[in-house]
Amino acid sequence: MSGRGILLAFAVTALAAQGNAALAAAKCDIGKVAELPTTMVGLRAHVTVKVDGQDTTFTVDSGAAVSFINTETAQRMKLEMYPAPIGYYAKGAGGTDMRLNIVRVSLGIDGIKIPNVVFLALPSVDPGSGGVIGQNVLAAMDTEYDLGNGVIRLMHPSADCEQANLAYWSGGRAVGVVELNAIGPQSPHLRAEAKLNGQTLHVIFDTGAPVSYVKLAAAEKAGFRPEAAGVQASGPTTGIGGRVMESWVAPFDSLDIGGEQIQHTRLRVANLSLDGSDMLLGADFFLSHRIYYSKQQRRLYFTYNGGPVFQLGRPSVALTQAGTPAPAPAAAAQYADVPTDAAGFARRGEASMSRHDYSGALADFTRATELDPKDAEYFRHRAEAHLGLHNGVLAMADFDEVLKLDPSDVRAHMQRAVLYLAAGDEHRAADDFAAAIKAEPDRELIAASLYSASGRFEPAIVHYDAWIAGHPKSERMVDALNGRCWARSLWGHDLDKALADCEAAVRRGPHVAALFDSRGLAHLRRGELDLALADYNEALKLQPKSAWSLYGRGLAKLQKGDKPGGEADIAAAAAIAPNLSAQAKRYGLSAPGTPLKTAG
Repeated sequence: MSGRGILLAFAVTALAAQGNAALAAAKCDIGKVAELPTTMVGLRAHVTVKVDGQDTTFTVDSGAAVSFINTETAQRMKLEMYPAPIGYYAKGAGGTDMRLNIVRVSLGIDGIKIPNVVFLALPSVDPGSGGVIGQNVLAAMDTEYDLGNGVIRLMHPSADCEQANLAYWSGGRAVGVVELNAIGPQSPHLRAEAKLNGQTLHVIFDTGAPVSYVKLAAAEKAGFRPEAAGVQASGPTTGIGGRVMESWVAPFDSLDIGGEQIQHTRLRVANLSLDGSDMLLGADFFLSHRIYYSKQQRRLYFTYNGGPVFQLGRPSVALTQAGTPAPAPAAAAQYADVPTDAAGFARRGEASMSRHDYSGALADFTRATELDPKDAEYFRHRAEAHLGLHNGVLAMADFDEVLKLDPSDVRAHMQRAVLYLAAGDEHRAADDFAAAIKAEPDRELIAASLYSASGRFEPAIVHYDAWIAGHPKSERMVDALNGRCWARSLWGHDLDKALADCEAAVRRGPHVAALFDSRGLAHLRRGELDLALADYNEALKLQPKSAWSLYGRGLAKLQKGDKPGGEADIAAAAAIAPNLSAQAKRYGLSAPGTPLKTAG
């Protein structure tokens, strides 16, 4: 053990090898080897470590077999890369294979140096950070994932912990436990079994997946159908490797994991490639639990933090947890949950934001601003919590404070611009967008989509034009072309250009509903009703509950004289999105049997 590892002795109650019967109390020592302050950026867990002595931020990814570094990051840090042996490739949930380069580095974690750690270099493996830290680092010892409190701990238990309940923090709460499959170089994932609607699933505990997903084939065995009641289209999703897949949010009666029963829940479904597994339990699951991985026992222990387990805008109806309560050892105070400084409160606040607990986040960010009133980031976080609570006036005051402390804060400029748009102050919104785009030109595409979403199509097109001209080889070109086509089609202006953009997006892009939906609207505006119907039919084949596609197809049918079919589609759209008809009316898309009008 390093001198930094403090051994903590406490008594814990062992879990039964079979069933829930408690065994005799066993004494074990747990050493905390390292502690990584963890910041939730949305639903991605970021930690800062040293790579060859240089501070670098990575996403913690327990679902990655090895660690990855972005090629651009490796080049910027002047790390030596060399090709992986022939036959080595990476395959992510998107299913696409990619050739690799290898980097070997000295990794520094909380003052401890780990020599000769292998990273695989890939282009844009995680654009939001320098890359991902995977199981070749995380599974080398026990790992405690306490994302709800903004920390990950690397632990070292003694041999006496072989049968102990290692959820030392539980304080009498029920403890869930799952037996993991064998972990080794060929199978490094945290993989276990669960039951969905009574059907056995093979699940991977994956902090690198922002949200949990069920594989389409497994969901179908549990009763899922895209057209079923309660199923919602959630649009395309992308895994590592870039393959874009349609996805849905669907109700399920029950999910049982390690004795924890989540009833009447909603889960995301997509046609993922999971190499023999059926479900990813992502960062949303980790945020709602405190989880301990025991390498020695090959088990996961976890307790429930409260609130919704899966981040879908609504809580599960019921959650019960079986398992053996563990005593709360006095030594556990060494790993206290309560932050002691501004950074700790801010990390916990960001975890609460990721779970949509805006009230809890607001309290923590307020405490952070009190402890360090000169840090602009804490005020920005508090402004975002105010936005979550629909307190626009208080959010605006905090964004103003942010930009007094740090006039270069791009996120604050962008978010304040949205508030100005909502208030009808287009001049100040334009100034904030301009400041953000000057600092980060990629923000222009976001500004374009925000203008479009607010119905301000003329400035939206200006920003789409500028971004497309400035990024001719961008991977996001399909999004930009589709966005510009959609904006022009809703506006009812330059429909030849709109159709050209949609045609280009369909040719270049993945086969997903959104592209056919946009092209369908362009055809509808142009009076090309048969082509519009063909596109809407294709979109609805991929996403049967797309409200805009149903509404557009209904209008096309009405224009062709199919009154029963048109009215049925429009009624189906209204059942999914009750406000859609009023929104469409603002764009001149609500006059059955008459020429469609422009929105201007």
